[in-house]
Amino acid sequence: MNPALLYLCLALLKRKALRFCSDLRRPTRLLGFAAVAGLVGFLFYQREREFFGRLVGREAMIGCALVMLGGSLFTGFLRRGLVFEPADVEFLFTGPFSQRQIIFYHLFPHYLFALVEALVFLGLFESHLARPVITSAGFMLFQIICFHSATAMSLFAGSVSEQTHHRVRWLMLGAYLLLTAAYLRVVWDIRLVPAMAASPWAQLLFYPAVTLWDGGMLPRLGDWALSMTGANSAAAIQFLRSALCFAGLVVGALASLYGAFKLGTNVIETSLATTTRAAERRLRLRHGRRIVAAREQRLCSAALPTHGFFHGVGAVIWKNLLVARRSRRELTWAFVFTLIFTLPLAALLRLHHHLLTNGIDATPRETNEFHVGVALLLGFLPFLLQRTFPFDFRCDGHHLAGLRTLPVSPFALALAEIAVPTGLCLAFQGLGVAALMIYARMDRAALILIALGYPATTLAVNAVWNLHYLLSAVRRDGIGAQPASAMGTLLVVGLSFLIFYPAGRAAVWIFDKYSNPTLAAGGFLAVQYSVDFLLVLALARLLGRFDVSRDGL
Repeated sequence: MNPALLYLCLALLKRKALRFCSDLRRPTRLLGFAAVAGLVGFLFYQREREFFGRLVGREAMIGCALVMLGGSLFTGFLRRGLVFEPADVEFLFTGPFSQRQIIFYHLFPHYLFALVEALVFLGLFESHLARPVITSAGFMLFQIICFHSATAMSLFAGSVSEQTHHRVRWLMLGAYLLLTAAYLRVVWDIRLVPAMAASPWAQLLFYPAVTLWDGGMLPRLGDWALSMTGANSAAAIQFLRSALCFAGLVVGALASLYGAFKLGTNVIETSLATTTRAAERRLRLRHGRRIVAAREQRLCSAALPTHGFFHGVGAVIWKNLLVARRSRRELTWAFVFTLIFTLPLAALLRLHHHLLTNGIDATPRETNEFHVGVALLLGFLPFLLQRTFPFDFRCDGHHLAGLRTLPVSPFALALAEIAVPTGLCLAFQGLGVAALMIYARMDRAALILIALGYPATTLAVNAVWNLHYLLSAVRRDGIGAQPASAMGTLLVVGLSFLIFYPAGRAAVWIFDKYSNPTLAAGGFLAVQYSVDFLLVLALARLLGRFDVSRDGL
């Protein structure tokens, strides 16, 4: 790597670290950082638990490796070129630097990130690993392979046409779905494909590509895959496997970097276009405007609503509903996220149902509690969907000053703004519950708990993200709003989990005192709805009192 580029990269990293430390003076950034630091400290304190040992098992590690590698390839393919800062473009692309030096400059921060991740991995799972140093080094090398693969896919995607890129993207999604199904079937013995579709008679539909003789290789392939996840080998063979895996990761890191160098793609041309698109996207997000596709900009105007509900402050809800209806891309991604999140849960319920039919003893209460626990996992779906549904204050950044002049109360305006994303999240959660109800059987109390618990958690998550956006858009000392960073997003995610602590603490206290799960659930809902009311009230007070900076919007 060129010494000048190395010095520039280290100087920029130092400046970002100092800026992050200075931003801790802001209340939201400090609370979010404290939440993330508390979570890491809690995990480090509980690192001796058996649960952490299961996380580094062969089955879990294979799944994490597939997710990391597949996610790196897909995100790199979507990027269509390397992303640099606009200031870096003027220095890098006009300076006497080769393409390899520019790629190294892009990868150097990722190498440091992989090193930090390896140290965190070593600190959390050291007591559960036979060779912690070698395993952590292998984890770092695999992360570097993922970064190299993402870089290579970005450069390759920048050299193909838009039509080819669109087709390959959907082919990759289909391949990942098949890979997920194969992983769950081979490693965890969870079958997503119905037994009828996997029968030899169903395979005849693909004749002559698949014949009956090809089915004889399937049991051998399954036995080989299961033997790779077994743990009954001798110590010498285990050491040999570890050494071979480590050597393979080293060779893979070098081979992936060599492949990124030998693609033959013009790094400057593809990266310049991608950097320009990324800068425009950050500017539009900073101004509170959506990223609208060209085909969506040619839509005709919609008729005014006639229902009385959409009069007054309801007009804000109608406007956000209209934006959501025209956002087919966001709705499609939300459906894909819901499908990916729900299918493993449905497969788990199907496996539980299969075990019950084969004579596994379980009381009706245990079965009901298991089904309720699986259904409650869908409560995490809003954390994935809320970034897909920015139909609230985040979409009206350039209209905040005008919204304050409407003849409605700030509380009603704040509630109307977050109503549409909350309703959409609940609708997709309802689709997930409907899919789970094929095998799940829950009593009336459990259904009431789910029906009341989903709105409480979804409203809280959307309120926190809107509160963070309004705080970033308020003028402080004459300084406008700052664009959202990756660390800021991570801190807000930590704060989104922290807002459920009062309700969870109250539920634990009630259960310890009265030993009544229903009463504890009622206490959780009462406290959480009170927290939601305070969050919406904070949105209203912030919108009504503070001066919104036009320079930052």
